[in-house]
Amino acid sequence: MGFIPRLVARTERHAAGLALVIALLAVALSAAATIMAGDAPKSLDETAFQDIARNLAFEGAFANAEGELTAYRAPGLVFFLAPFVKLGAGLMELRLTQAVLFGLTLVLLYNLFRRHGGPLAGLLAMAMVPLWPVALYASTTLYPQTLAGFLLVASVSLLDRMRDAVSLWSALLAGLVIGALVLTLPITLLLFPVFLGWVALRGSRRVAQCVLVLVVSALVVGSWTYRNHKALDAFVPVATSSGYNLLLGNAPNARYDTSTEIRFPEYVYTELTGKTEAERNKVFTKAALDEIAKDPQRFVTLYAAKFLHWFDYSNKLVSDQVEELEHGASGVDVSLRELVLLVTYLLVIVGPLALRLLMLRRVPLKDIEVLALCLWVAAGLAYALFFTRVRFRLPFDLLIIGMNAMFLAALLRQLIPGVKRRSLARE
Repeated sequence: MGFIPRLVARTERHAAGLALVIALLAVALSAAATIMAGDAPKSLDETAFQDIARNLAFEGAFANAEGELTAYRAPGLVFFLAPFVKLGAGLMELRLTQAVLFGLTLVLLYNLFRRHGGPLAGLLAMAMVPLWPVALYASTTLYPQTLAGFLLVASVSLLDRMRDAVSLWSALLAGLVIGALVLTLPITLLLFPVFLGWVALRGSRRVAQCVLVLVVSALVVGSWTYRNHKALDAFVPVATSSGYNLLLGNAPNARYDTSTEIRFPEYVYTELTGKTEAERNKVFTKAALDEIAKDPQRFVTLYAAKFLHWFDYSNKLVSDQVEELEHGASGVDVSLRELVLLVTYLLVIVGPLALRLLMLRRVPLKDIEVLALCLWVAAGLAYALFFTRVRFRLPFDLLIIGMNAMFLAALLRQLIPGVKRRSLARE
């Protein structure tokens, strides 16, 4: 047996220990980047989430910086941050919690794809994720995508176990986690058919589990909807930002590749005067639907372009254009950042995925690959109703990277003489 086969065999024997090392290194890398960046805000979202978390921690109210009860931000990340704020965490310490979440997500990803592609696939997934700069950047910033990535991979892992064996406990836990995912990333409300369909197609015995998942998730989300009704005297399932985002992506001067520099029709600003937060959401929603109805052909064309932009490697960053943010989104030169994003996107996501799809006739997709692709595409279709950004795609990129890792592990076994061949099937 040659050196490489021996190395692969030894790697797989010590996979669990190596997975822990990779996770710790990823946390250390993210933490180091966080500390080096300092404690200046990198995004207006950061200060908004921090303000609400502070009010929730010390005043017991989900309120904005002005002390007004709000539902503009989805509550998932705020609920996560509030206990740390209560303990005295500032912006730097809150960012470090995202680094830890990042490491935990990698561990979940390892276990998920180890089950389907073996230890090498799990390790490759862990190693490839930090190579995608968007994942690393999100882990150093107070964005909901890092928490959403953790909850998404956890949800898929639990649903995957439900497919293997009937378990009410797994279904109960999956319902709780998916409910938390919706409260962190409301767009996943539109992805329920993908989640439940993937489980239900396994057989009729899984239907009861799917019903339990749906009921528990509905209870989790419904409790927040009830809070919104009591606090805002309006029906708001998760957040009042949906109308604003819908108009932002469909305004007369909206473009497929940006949500910045958008000017709404003048009548919108007039109707907003004196309105409450929930009422403003209705104004935005009605205006967006009116604009769509006014020119359906433009809506279809713009929708298609936004969906294609979902698969882009980069987009214009609002943070780069905000004067209050001294260094914009980051201190890295924009041209260099774009080049790094392009190269890593080709190497980590698009390249391996294209090769995998080219081999469909020889090696059909496995169940986990089908789910990863369906969620990746379905999320793009959902976000294109509003607008698409690379950061929004991040939680779903994690599953695609895991799928790519599984493919590359199987390919490695076939190409290197002396390495025992295994198919992409679960061991």
